[in-house]
Amino acid sequence: MANALRPSPAPLPAPLAAPPRPSDLRLDRSRDDLLTAFGKATLNDRYLLEGESYQDMFARVSCAFADDVPHAQRLYDAMSRLWFMPATPVLSNGGTNRGLPISCFLNSVPDSLDGIVNTWNENVWLASNGGGIGTYWGRVRSIGEKVRGGVTSGIIPFIHVMDGLTLAISQGSLRRGSAAVYLDVHHPEIEEFLEIRKASGDFNRKGLNLHHGINVTDEFMHAVRDGAMFALRSPKTNEVIREVNARQLWQRILETRLQTGEPYLLFIDTVNRALPKHQRELGLKVSTSNLCSEITLPTGIDHRDEERTAVCCLSSLNLETWHEWCDAPDFIEDVMRFLDNVLTHFITVAPDGMKRARYAALRERSVGLGVMGFHSFLQAEGIPFEGALAKSWNMKMFRKIRRAADAASVALAKERGPCPDAAERGIMARFSHKLSIAPTASISIICGGTSACVEPIPANIYIHKTLSGAFAVRNRHLAAILARKGADTPAVWQSIIEHEGSVAHLDVLNEQEKAVFRTAFEIDQRWVVDLAADRAPYVCQSQSINLYLPADIDKWDLHMLHWTAWKRGMKSLYYCRSKSISRAAFAGKLAGNEAAATPMQVAAHTDYEECLACQ
Repeated sequence: MANALRPSPAPLPAPLAAPPRPSDLRLDRSRDDLLTAFGKATLNDRYLLEGESYQDMFARVSCAFADDVPHAQRLYDAMSRLWFMPATPVLSNGGTNRGLPISCFLNSVPDSLDGIVNTWNENVWLASNGGGIGTYWGRVRSIGEKVRGGVTSGIIPFIHVMDGLTLAISQGSLRRGSAAVYLDVHHPEIEEFLEIRKASGDFNRKGLNLHHGINVTDEFMHAVRDGAMFALRSPKTNEVIREVNARQLWQRILETRLQTGEPYLLFIDTVNRALPKHQRELGLKVSTSNLCSEITLPTGIDHRDEERTAVCCLSSLNLETWHEWCDAPDFIEDVMRFLDNVLTHFITVAPDGMKRARYAALRERSVGLGVMGFHSFLQAEGIPFEGALAKSWNMKMFRKIRRAADAASVALAKERGPCPDAAERGIMARFSHKLSIAPTASISIICGGTSACVEPIPANIYIHKTLSGAFAVRNRHLAAILARKGADTPAVWQSIIEHEGSVAHLDVLNEQEKAVFRTAFEIDQRWVVDLAADRAPYVCQSQSINLYLPADIDKWDLHMLHWTAWKRGMKSLYYCRSKSISRAAFAGKLAGNEAAATPMQVAAHTDYEECLACQ
């Protein structure tokens, strides 16, 4: 009887009906004016088809994944007004036959030679399509453990092969694939794993072209708190291979993050506690994340004895334009319908080499609706990042977005059927997961140069080089205030450059204004953690959260930032961006209003690789 009351799962997706055509839409060419010169150059360099205009591109993508003409028109209007932007694989490939609209994948390596080789083969397929891949190696036995006919060589040599495969495939691809590898903190090879990105040592035991992340457990954090020894255990038998001092291992992890920016940290028990109820009841678990640490979806063998490679398709709302769309009826539902159609398209056209990804996408239908422009919104409103008003807006925004996304999931489930994972447990939900906050470095440039993700801005002026040339990118909200004060001059901007993007030295600004325009390295990072923790309950996946720290940070402060992130319920931490003590304060010159010929690094490193699959 209980089964009779359960909703039927969505049927296998048929190809979408013939989509609307761009010629069916009313295009507003004047909206080109909302794009900056830098944004236009970015579109020209990477995303426009031959002979395509900016508005044509928005129309192409809107029509490719719309339900009908009215839906396509609403999507076009929202996209062209820069209210939201799909991830760049959708912009590049939507409405074309040249590639897939999804390129964010997570998989897990079985503990067998066949399983390892099959994962290599899958990763070759994914990388050849420009995929960003997060691979979990924690199921594979560690070096020296018994196998039939001898002992294992451990995970490091196999990771080294994955490194070479990813590099080889990427070098021959138009859109470069990238990969990250994840390992549990209790795996016996965790200490060598920490070193795989360092150039010193045996090259054959390195993964210099890979990124890496660590699954940090509550058990480990409790051992750090207690100053206890911590057991490293066999993935196969769970027997203790050896013990390490938890605090010393934690210190090594944090020092490596400060020196190299990595490893990413995934607080794995927090992640699994927050899984949707229907996935917990099915026995599904998360064991890895992706290249940007914001995707937390189940991988590996599921309750049906099938292997899952998780897939997530992404779009981001522009919080800088919040007041324009926050009361627009059905806006978020329109975007969720768009993402659902992207998923259906992927499931329909993905090649057999991606069958595990196709299966996972069909079963859970997870999407990642994220945001960008949070700091730009605060600056437009004259609100400092560090303060109660920022906390209030943060909570208000994410509460509203989550409620609207949940409502859209239920509405689409009633219309199209719930995803099979949810239907199996009697849950009326089209999407297992709805929100994740990706880095958005590329699409925030397209959206008028708004601030990326939920991050504080790294500098109030910086130089960015593209195929079309170098662009001096200035904070337009700061420029407006300087103009009102008669201080929007080359000399003032030059002084900002000399102070690494900071305005703290400008006498023309009052203390409130200086607080509003503090840069990422000037902001107390406890506020970054605090705001991220406040919004975490509304984000069903995770957030790409960077920490901006001086290289000489007190070790206790470094520990407490990371400890608080775990204690407050954050699910992951992305890069630790460290400001070199020795970096010259003077980063370059501006001649008049023209960019200098050489690129300038202002306030923040630019050598942390960002994954284009997520932005």
